Amino acid sequence: MKELKLSKKDVANSGIASVAATIGLRIIVGPLCDKFGPRRIMSAILLTGSIPMALAGLIKNGTGLIVLRLFIGVLGGAFVPCQVWTSIMFNSKIVGTANALVGGWGNLGGGFTFLFMPAIFQLVKLAGADEFLAWKISVIIPALICCIAGISILFTSDDCPQGPWRKRILTEKLKQDSVVIGEEECLKPEDSKIVYFKYRRQSTGWTVFTVFILCMQYGMCFGVEIATNTVLNLYLLYKFKIEGCNETTTEVEIGNGISNGVSNASHINTFFRNDFHCSVLNQSTASLIASLFGLMNLFARALGGSLSDALFKKIKLPGRLIAQQLCLAGEGVMLIIFSQMTSISSAIATLTICSVFVQASEGTTYSLVPYVNKQRVGVVAGLVGAGGNTGAIIWNTIWVQLVDINPSMWFWILGVCVMCGSTLTLCIRIENTTTWHLFRNQKKKIIGNQDNRHLGTK
Repeated sequence: MKELKLSKKDVANSGIASVAATIGLRIIVGPLCDKFGPRRIMSAILLTGSIPMALAGLIKNGTGLIVLRLFIGVLGGAFVPCQVWTSIMFNSKIVGTANALVGGWGNLGGGFTFLFMPAIFQLVKLAGADEFLAWKISVIIPALICCIAGISILFTSDDCPQGPWRKRILTEKLKQDSVVIGEEECLKPEDSKIVYFKYRRQSTGWTVFTVFILCMQYGMCFGVEIATNTVLNLYLLYKFKIEGCNETTTEVEIGNGISNGVSNASHINTFFRNDFHCSVLNQSTASLIASLFGLMNLFARALGGSLSDALFKKIKLPGRLIAQQLCLAGEGVMLIIFSQMTSISSAIATLTICSVFVQASEGTTYSLVPYVNKQRVGVVAGLVGAGGNTGAIIWNTIWVQLVDINPSMWFWILGVCVMCGSTLTLCIRIENTTTWHLFRNQKKKIIGNQDNRHLGTK
């Protein structure tokens, strides 16, 4: 955008503004979803975000870009009502799959945009507009799509299975913090108060601790995805070089920012001299390989949700916790392995498997969210979502420190952090249930079976 005379600092600051807006709004809209319902909040976010997007063509300088990206970053908050909505509308047996599927396809939409927008830009140019005018016209298209979606959601959708938010059923079981997703039997009224107060005394402190752990773990999966998408192209060009080639004329400049106003936590402004002439890959091939990481959103996040649902059917909540720990541990291992790859073929294979684990971990995380505090699903969803973006900022900050020293070390550090973070699942306590309860119950079953056999011999 030479016509706007933007500096690298302007682009970097606009990225920071966008991320700040996304993190802030995710925290704010959670309680609003609990109060007004996810349908209205989702519609409001889409309609509000469409306005600055449509006005993007009017910016004149760097300050205008920063303000614009700040308001467009509002759209990043749409993830929270999305997750709250599916948590309310779907049964507890399939809520993991539902949450993961919509979240994964939402991330996939970001990748689709990179294909859709250049095509629109070229069509506008073919219609006779010059490049400067073409991009201004092109940004109106996604603004119209957001506007149409926001209006459609408001007038054609339901807040909950009962229809309007004010008519939602708050049974005795829901009032005692049971899951907000339907078709569960209610406790008898005379029993509910006793269980309620006992439950609250035992779990209030654990709830805060659990939310904190989930925020960290979401930063270790969604945050890793955002950060990796940002740096992967550059890493591949750095990593795989022609043996013996002396790359003394290549300059790379990295600036903080954001490559996607909705979700990414930083932006790499890369200026290539001689097109990385020592790299085995060219920029197009590196971009194609890097796109595999995001493409796994087509099914991988839903795979994590499905695994969580499957284990929940077998062993209830400990099953969801085990799914979380397994996926995060697998992610950590694959990140470490990827950091050690020295051939392109092995790097592609491990990158693909790593991406599956990363996005499956996102699915298992939001399979747990509806159970943490069932009267405040929106609050929990918002905080955990913000944790993902915050994690991305941290990882990209580490990348900036290592990119000129040892880029592979970045993936190794990520892998170690994620593996350590996976063990925190053992500390998560939801509905007075931890992973350790599974082994306690198994021990009781063994003792019970031994007693039965003993009685049978008498």
